[in-house]
Amino acid sequence: MTVIKQSPIIRNIDKTGHISLALGIELAGTQMLVTRNEDGTILLKPGKFIPDSEMWLYKGDGEKRLDEGLNWAKKNKRKDNSDEIMEKLKSA
Repeated sequence: MTVIKQSPIIRNIDKTGHISLALGIELAGTQMLVTRNEDGTILLKPGKFIPDSEMWLYKGDGEKRLDEGLNWAKKNKRKDNSDEIMEKLKSA
């Protein structure tokens, strides 16, 4: 069962299609999933949403591959071999 936290309020949509909800500072900066239903109702759900460019991490073995890479980086010291790499690129 949903508990209503705030009494219903009436807001006007401006000429550009924007609406000020005045929901309180605690929601400032929150991402919202906006669902517009056939009957005209609009549902807002706060949450965290993943950009398409980062979705790979959450599909398949993405998280495992990232963990393996981070563990490898912890165990293997970085070496300055940029000159060696450049030579290999020139001769390729």
